[in-house]
Amino acid sequence: MKALLLRGPRQLEVAELPSPALAGGQVRVRVCKVGVCGSDYSSIAGKLPFTRFPIVPGHEASGEVVESAAAGWRPGDRVLIHPILGNRADPIFARGEVHHTEATEVLGVVSRNGAYAEEVVVEDYMLRAVPPEMDDESAAMVEPVAVAVRAVERSTLRAGESVLVFGAGNIGLLLVQTARALGAGRVVVTDLVPARLELARRLGAGEAVLAGESFRAARYEKQFDVVIDGVGSAATVGDALTACTRGGRIVVYGVPAGDITFALNAAFSKDVTLATSRLYDANFETAQRLVTEGQVRVKEIITHRVVLEEAPGLISRVMDGREAAIKVMISPGAL
Repeated sequence: MKALLLRGPRQLEVAELPSPALAGGQVRVRVCKVGVCGSDYSSIAGKLPFTRFPIVPGHEASGEVVESAAAGWRPGDRVLIHPILGNRADPIFARGEVHHTEATEVLGVVSRNGAYAEEVVVEDYMLRAVPPEMDDESAAMVEPVAVAVRAVERSTLRAGESVLVFGAGNIGLLLVQTARALGAGRVVVTDLVPARLELARRLGAGEAVLAGESFRAARYEKQFDVVIDGVGSAATVGDALTACTRGGRIVVYGVPAGDITFALNAAFSKDVTLATSRLYDANFETAQRLVTEGQVRVKEIITHRVVLEEAPGLISRVMDGREAAIKVMISPGAL
């Protein structure tokens, strides 16, 4: 089968690989669409410490079952992938907290080849049925929407509350819509790229502020019940603390580059909660519902659509800053 093989940092190439073997409890899926995630760029750059080479990346995927060695899935079933691998025997896994097991890993990063390929083999618990009314691109976007859903859920958002989102990339744009759909009132987003801010406005942001120039934390002091941080730096967490109301909540989903200092005394004085949001649990139902109902408009953030052969060049240009992209969608077959 044809796949994109990551042999080492910045060594992503089209390769012909043997079709992966199928064991009991596993399902072979023909990949229809697979999105390029921000973590994929980090893996490809060699900046994700747990990436193991060589590997086929890709975890935001939809497809069709072609062969099944598991009960419940049949050839022809349309599916999307919940890409977390874990230990079925772990009681935490059985509770649905698949992201909290010691064995947790994401498809296409450590031990299991991912979906930048014509086919991928996954465990039966990693599949979700795609409703008839959902197209393949939208199905592939359910996974990043689940990231946004969990970040909002971690904030314990209440109806009508105000939300500030740092970053209007792929997840940030989904967060703007998800927060709205789950009850937020005022939603403000910041970013360094004007084009992304304009898209954020179209997708429901009440304000879209250019970071570094127009955004000043003091201007927004004590205005937001919730701040969701996609950057995860000392500066953004500090700005979030300034912007929070008394009793506010900060959720960091951006992966920090290292340890940061948090002004605990200031947080204590405002009774602010700081939470992190990494991955998601086994439940994709809310994310799938929001996409199906059109409350989160996923196709509007897809800026590039390519076939496998075109993907390495485009990904390289994006990583080098030679081409701007929000979401790249790969079709292992024809577009």
